[in-house]
Amino acid sequence: MERPEVDFAVAQAAAEGWNPGLGDAEAFWQADPDGFFLGLLRGHPTATISAVRYEADELGPAFGFLGFYTVQKDLRGLGYGMRLWKEAINALHTPCIGLDSVLAQVDTYRKDGFELARVSSRYEGHAGGEMPPGLLPVGQLPFEDLLAYDRGCFPARREAFLRAWLGLPGHVGLALRRGGRLAGFGVVRPCVRGSKIGPLFADDEAAAHSLLHGLLASAQEGPVYFDTPASNPAAVRLAEAHGMRVVFQTGRMYLGDVPEYDLSREFGVTSFELG
Repeated sequence: MERPEVDFAVAQAAAEGWNPGLGDAEAFWQADPDGFFLGLLRGHPTATISAVRYEADELGPAFGFLGFYTVQKDLRGLGYGMRLWKEAINALHTPCIGLDSVLAQVDTYRKDGFELARVSSRYEGHAGGEMPPGLLPVGQLPFEDLLAYDRGCFPARREAFLRAWLGLPGHVGLALRRGGRLAGFGVVRPCVRGSKIGPLFADDEAAAHSLLHGLLASAQEGPVYFDTPASNPAAVRLAEAHGMRVVFQTGRMYLGDVPEYDLSREFGVTSFELG
């Protein structure tokens, strides 16, 4: 895809009810401009998929993530989606590929070798509340500190994506420092419906509680969605303590070696499209 066509992919995601963020296309494109694929039939779009590659660094190997897999409803079952799927898989060349699947499709992806690693739950709550003391806008911290913290909570370094994600209009990023060091950060962004929080990374439940409280206070009026890994009991307690309810679930699946990172600090998933 070219950059304008990523807007089409995001619009397709919105039509499927996936509720993307209003600025997602730009940040996703920055993550990997070569990672978006569009299927055409006689010049008209038939299918979309993203296959974003995160390069290897000193902490781990390259990592790939699949998302935005859609097929026009009147063209499903004809092989157009599968053709694009294979193209995306073959383009990644990484020892591990991840995706977030609706639970009903987990067995479908198992046929391609993907294995279920965990379930993530989308919680719905409401904006509001008071800003707790001690939180800072992420813009007041060195970007390198945020990038290093993010790397500890995600399978790969994602500098271009994170820089865009933190700086997009409407995105509010908050951070918490303890003893002169970063103890967590999170972002809330406007979406087609309401707002979403993600990522939310923190040293512990107390830090995550403060950040979630601040992000809810910073969100625009309306519903707020928070995607938590069910494999982190502290994240589940956090959402429930804020009166949120589960409205949707996905399965995090991997093909190849399961990536290693600090799952205990992952309270909120960044996005189901890019991991």
